[in-house]
This record gives sequence, C-alpha cells and structure tokens, in this order.
Amino acid sequence: MSTLEALRLEHIVKRFPGVIALKNVDFILKFGEVHAICGENGAGKSTLMKVVCGVYTPDEGKIYLNGNEVNFTNPNEAYEKGVAIIFQETSLFEEMTVLENMFLGHEIQKHIGWFKVIDYAEMQNKAIDIFKKLNSKIDLNEKIKNLGMAQKQMVEIAKALTYDAKVLILDEPSASLTQREVDALFKVIENLKSEGLALVYISHRLEEIFEICDRVTVIRDGEYISTKNVSATTKDELVADMVGRKMDSYYPKITPVIGEKMLEVEHLYDDGFLNDVSFFARKGEILGFAGLAGAGRTELMLSICGFSRKAAGRVILNGKELNIVNYREAKQQGIAYVSEDRGKLGLVTRMSVKNNISMPQMENISACGFLSEHKEDELSNKYIKELGIKAPDGDFIVDNLSGGNQQKVSVSKALALQPEVLILDEPTRGVDVNSKAEIYKIISDLTRKGFTILMVSSELPELIGMCDRIYVMREGAIAGYFDREEVTQEKILKIALNVN
Repeated sequence: MSTLEALRLEHIVKRFPGVIALKNVDFILKFGEVHAICGENGAGKSTLMKVVCGVYTPDEGKIYLNGNEVNFTNPNEAYEKGVAIIFQETSLFEEMTVLENMFLGHEIQKHIGWFKVIDYAEMQNKAIDIFKKLNSKIDLNEKIKNLGMAQKQMVEIAKALTYDAKVLILDEPSASLTQREVDALFKVIENLKSEGLALVYISHRLEEIFEICDRVTVIRDGEYISTKNVSATTKDELVADMVGRKMDSYYPKITPVIGEKMLEVEHLYDDGFLNDVSFFARKGEILGFAGLAGAGRTELMLSICGFSRKAAGRVILNGKELNIVNYREAKQQGIAYVSEDRGKLGLVTRMSVKNNISMPQMENISACGFLSEHKEDELSNKYIKELGIKAPDGDFIVDNLSGGNQQKVSVSKALALQPEVLILDEPTRGVDVNSKAEIYKIISDLTRKGFTILMVSSELPELIGMCDRIYVMREGAIAGYFDREEVTQEKILKIALNVN
C-alpha cells in the first residue's frame, strides 16, 4: 500500500431539511489500498460518497484529490477527474450494448474529412484491453438486459476505467451476487489494487471487510468514529464502534420448544425449477434453506405460497392437504411470505407504515365497505411497538425509513395475517449489523410464540446461528440436510458445490 494520498476529506458537513447528515467527517484514502467504510443504515456512508462524486455539494469542508482541492458540481466532473462510484443498483441502459454503455457521453471520435465520427474500432480495442485487465470476458455487442448482475457490475467497473479512474467507490457491490461471483469480484479488486488504484468498499458484511480490505473507517449518525487497520481490529470492535456499545450476541437464539409437524411438503415438482422436493417443519422451529443462487430456494417458497403453480406434489399444513393456487389462498390457509425484494414485492414504499401493515387486512378492518381508521391505527401501533419500528407514528412514509426498519414493516405486514407458517426469504439483506440483531431477536421471539419459520438465506453464519435444522438445495432438489449440532459452513458449501 502506498503512502501517497489519493483522496482527503476535511470536516465535511452536509445538511438536508431538518437533519444534519454529515457532521465534520474526515477521511483519507491512499493509492493501492482497499478502504472499507461501514456503519448502520442511515449512518451517512452513501451520503459521504455522493459528496465525493459530486451528486451532493458539501455545505462545509474541503475535498482534495491527489493533493489538489476539487469542487465537483456533478458526477461527470468527478468522472473526468478519475473518481467513479458504482452503486448496488447499476445505472446502465438496458437496451444498449456493453460497448455503447462503456463510452456513453465520452465516445472516442475521429475525423473523416471535415466531419467527426465515432471511432468504434478504437473504442472496441480499448474495451478489450480493459476487460483483459479485469480478467473478464464479456461480449461487447451484447445488450445489458441480457447480462447477469455480476456481469453488469463488471461493465460498470470497465466503464469507470474508460475514464482512467484512479479512485473507485464500490457501494454494496456483493449484495446481489452469489459466492462464486463475489470471489470473482474480489480477484478484480485485488488486480485493481495492484495497479495502484484507490478503492473504497462499502458493505454490511463484516466477513468481506476482513477478507478484502486494508483499513476500515466507521461512521455513526453522520460522524466520524474511527479508522483502523483491518489486521489490527476485530469484528466485535467494529460492531461496538458502529452501534456505540458492545453487543452480547449476534444471534440471540433461544432454546426452542419444538412441537409436532406443522408443514409437510412431499415430492414437489415445478417444471424447470423444482425436482422432487420433500421436507417437513415443526411447530416452534426455524428451518433453514441454504444453497447457491439458482439452486431453487426462492422458487420452492414461491411454489408453496401459490405464486407459481406446482406440476406435482403435496403441501400439508397441520395434517390437512392444501390446494393453493394463489397467494391469497395461502394467506387464508395460514402461510405468509416475506419477499427477499421488499422494494418490489414486499412494500409500497411511498405509502405509510400503517397503510403497508394493514394492506392485506382490509376486509378485516372494514365495515360496509368503509375502512376503520381506528382499527388500522390499532393494528399498526401494535406492530410498531412489538417489532420496535423506529417511526414517529403509523403515518410515517416507509421510503423514509432505514433498510432495517423497512424490513421490520415487511415482517409486520406478514405477521398481521396471524399465520401458522412464516416464510422469510433473505430476511436481513441490505440491513446493518444492529438491525440484523434486532430482526434475529424478533425471529427468536416468534418461535417462542409457536410460529413455524422457514428461512432462506445466502449468509451461512446467519443460518447456522439461527436455525434448528438446515436443508441444502442444489439444482432444484434437496441435496443435503443437517441438524444444528453438526452443521458447519464447510459442510454446507461442499454439498451446495457438489464437492466430495
């Protein structure tokens, strides 16, 4: 790691109406390092990086790039000076090709007589060289809409390198990637670091920070807290800095009182997705489902809930066979689903907390076609209190909540249905470490009340820490099974990857 500073922030302040998002934040990034920034949702990480990239203008403070003071008024100015940010959600144009996206707005041109035309050959040569540097192969003529998330991120990184970026900011880059894709991304990051680039890595996954980063800076409530060498700190120390206190346990798992079989799935087939899936879950149990992306975990849950029609098989709840053809029937029968994508399938984020919680309950809180506002307030207040949703009241708009609190609203919406079986698909995706612990506590408390919970997660420590039993899926089928006492990450991965 070089001692030369690529980027220095001094006393950065950013205000929004009614709130100070950043309060005198300092930050130093060096060439040839990967520097993590971590903190809870709403801590100010992304806001700080948007200030760096010209999305926001700081109200106070100075920014130095390679020793020179800069004042970016928009992202294009930052790009031209070699500073690029890659968000979790890509900003590529789906109907354009890889090559067109890479050079959009700064196409290489050549003269033909008096006229300037786009030099596609030169752009193609430069793009090929960039992807060689990234050790990645992508068809330059392929449309973005036909690429997977990992390939789209590679295109974003390649696009940044067309500007000869020296400072690259990666905001939650692994959130939508499989473990194999994360490993490939880390190799690219190592290559860029060896080339002397300065990289900022924002992530909620502390394991990744300890694997790929050199230093880590913690921000809490918009304020700078600490900067440490990753090799000289621990996960516990980082968490304490992030939340302002020590956390006794990441996984507050209670000793369950497990009852009789509640849910049984027998020989479930769904053409192209599921292949002879059978399992059972008991009352008061947390049953985990592990596997690589595309293994069929979400498809299994959607099939059980009636979002997709099964080709064959039986779903039995409390000894009674169900014939569920849509999610409305699943809810009526006692099965509720919390989607992995709360923004698209879980919540209407522009509506209030109480509107979201009561939405599936309209017929139960209405009389003669008129909604009872009193019952709606009563329902939402109950779950705001029970789940600790940090909102001033039920009228607060969901879009203004942190990711962790949005997830609590999503769970509340399902719990309001009073199901016997609750399906949680990636329940802590995009949620900070403190909110994760709160959600884990909620899940444990639900089992105390007798709920049966099916949990799908890509985070193996989460499954191991919370589940009583774990099924491992591969290629649409159950490939393995573990009791809590015997499971390890290595055992799960061997089955998921089909390694003997």
